[in-house]
Amino acid sequence: MRALPYALTIFLLSGIPARGQDKFASDRPIEDRVRELEEAVQRLGQAPPAAAPAIPFLAGWDEKTGFALRSADDRFLLRITGQIQADYRYYADEADTTDIPTFLVRRARLGIESTVLRYYEFRLLPDFGQGQARIQDAYLNVHYWDALQFEAGKFKQPFSYEQLIQDRFVPTLERSLIDQLVPARDVGLMGHGQNLLDGRLDYGASVYGGVINGDADTDRNKEVAGRIAARPLRDFGLPDWAAAIQLGIAGTYGEDRGVLGPTVLRTPAGVPWLQFAADVRPDGLRTRCSPELVYVYGPAALAAQYFAEDQELRRPPGPVVAVSYRGGYVLATCLLTGEERTSLSQPIAPLLAFDPVDGCFGPGAWELVARVSWLEVDADDRRGFAQLLDPARAATRATEVTTGFNWYWNRWVRMQLNWEHARFNKSVRLGTGPGGRRDHQNTLLARFQVIF
Repeated sequence: MRALPYALTIFLLSGIPARGQDKFASDRPIEDRVRELEEAVQRLGQAPPAAAPAIPFLAGWDEKTGFALRSADDRFLLRITGQIQADYRYYADEADTTDIPTFLVRRARLGIESTVLRYYEFRLLPDFGQGQARIQDAYLNVHYWDALQFEAGKFKQPFSYEQLIQDRFVPTLERSLIDQLVPARDVGLMGHGQNLLDGRLDYGASVYGGVINGDADTDRNKEVAGRIAARPLRDFGLPDWAAAIQLGIAGTYGEDRGVLGPTVLRTPAGVPWLQFAADVRPDGLRTRCSPELVYVYGPAALAAQYFAEDQELRRPPGPVVAVSYRGGYVLATCLLTGEERTSLSQPIAPLLAFDPVDGCFGPGAWELVARVSWLEVDADDRRGFAQLLDPARAATRATEVTTGFNWYWNRWVRMQLNWEHARFNKSVRLGTGPGGRRDHQNTLLARFQVIF
């Protein structure tokens, strides 16, 4: 109705000739002016045209994506990622001359992730940490559907939940004792899917070279791996705390007659406690099995995993010995400053970031971490098994307890502090002289990390 007086004014003024103009020059039929009035009222009564939709950024920084280049139609994306981990390790036992306190760049990575034509995902991740240059990831993933994807190249194998946690987000500085035996990054083919059955199921199955963490096969044989993770109580009307339970199981199967790896078993802090003789080789079947339990709810997270491996080893000219590895870990974390987790592979954004230059003196996010892990190596043929080991480092069981504190300054910067106590069932040679044989070691580990 507000438009009507304005329209009437237009109508009335339209009949008044301009100064100096013949009054009959503007005379028009009354029907034309009525029609113009009706059109003017209709136009003024309409809603203003909707604003054009916002065009997504084409190049720059995004809080969720990081540094990226993006096409206007969102069909192409190029993302640049980075990770620096500067560590310090202090070995408290001075009689241990094998492990000396040291500074090191644990990881130094600059990667590229891209999406091509919306459905083809590519990742290239080189690492220059610890004075070495190595390709960590190099793969293509065909992603038409979440439930059915295909991956080829070098990638993490679908086996250990702990290994599948992204390196930049692992709550402890290093993974547990069993991690050195699980398949990590290897070259192969994989079919996998996420969030099947309304988010209740993830799966993966792959065929790969069989190297624990390598770039090329060492024999003609291949290995297969598979993992299933289920959240069976999700979306059944149960409380949120019950729906967060995840159960999983994984396994591998294959023949191995290549190069033994690892040849030395170490604690997470790197202390060696079992070493095979230099000429020991795998010579037969290798199988692994690992059930898992994961629970992430609110500020707390719990992960537990059991590991069992059986492998046939041989030291020529001796017989084949069936060696068994048994171990596991339990990991618990808790955020103390009010933040919440949805998984263990996520950045933590503090509620009050620590940024004193901009006048933000928030505490950041504080997190407590605790873990216990163990690993035991044995064989039915005890005499044959003893021939496989270096007598200087022949402990057959190790247990470690790690406690830690994580300080997240913001979403991208984290400081970590871990104290690891490791104990062995037999003394191992870590230094010279009578005091050089040790059955335990205490280690302080510290890290400053920046990611994007």
